[in-house]
Amino acid sequence: MAITRLTRLDLSNLSAWISTAMPWLDKPAASLHNAFDPIFGQHGVPIVKDALYGTWLGHPLHPPITDLPIGFWTSSLVFDVLEMEDAADLTLKLGTVSAMGAAVTGVAQWHDLQEMESPRRVGTLHAILNVSATACYGASWVLRARDARAAGIAFSTIGIALATAGGLLGGDLAYKLGIGVSRVAFDEQEAEWTIIAAIDDIEDGKLHRVEVSGESIVVLKQGQAIHAASATCTHVGGPLDEGEIDGTCVTCPWHGSQFDLRDGRVIHGPATSPIHAYETRVTNGHVQIRARAKK
Repeated sequence: MAITRLTRLDLSNLSAWISTAMPWLDKPAASLHNAFDPIFGQHGVPIVKDALYGTWLGHPLHPPITDLPIGFWTSSLVFDVLEMEDAADLTLKLGTVSAMGAAVTGVAQWHDLQEMESPRRVGTLHAILNVSATACYGASWVLRARDARAAGIAFSTIGIALATAGGLLGGDLAYKLGIGVSRVAFDEQEAEWTIIAAIDDIEDGKLHRVEVSGESIVVLKQGQAIHAASATCTHVGGPLDEGEIDGTCVTCPWHGSQFDLRDGRVIHGPATSPIHAYETRVTNGHVQIRARAKK
């Protein structure tokens, strides 16, 4: 009977339910967004933003950082059960300290979701749960230091429950809502030379958008050089053809991710994945592209 009931537990619509049933999350979301906007907004410090986004790593930094507090706190729970007090206290402290890094990188990733209702609300609740979990572990740390071990264990038990719930929502953000997933991950590049436009239709020094086999391509002509790459920002899908040009780079108009059109690499975040870049040539007055050879 218990197994039958367990199989009926369905969390497939959890994110949609949170988005619909918890509009009150918008108020703390707005406050948090405004508080961190000087750091993560359009006018924030690029080197700080890139470091916390994970641009330098080529991978969002938040997910691997979250493994640290979860791993340490789970270990602390096991050590508490085994009555290994020193090990339990040490791993609890390590988890609580590492949770600070998880929180900061999480805010960096969440900051740009304000125009996306469901990710914004789910992400806000995710943050509330994890901050509450960290507070419980902080209280447990203090209580254990004061020899109130039973109370400390009670707080850490509540903390692991909150962290588990927060982790569940973090999974929904990635797997259900696609946050942190490259927006061009499943686009198929043209392997053979393909005509995309007449050379006379492309104005020098301006971004030009074309559609090729379902993929949006942005083209930039600079004298004799022609650059072509995906027109979709890998961060949350902003239209790069509406961005600003800086040399051979284009800046996304939505959140400021910058890409080099010559090879697609990320110059500045919040994007962490490169866009697809293409080889180009002009034949009989037409611009042709094909996928760059993989190295």
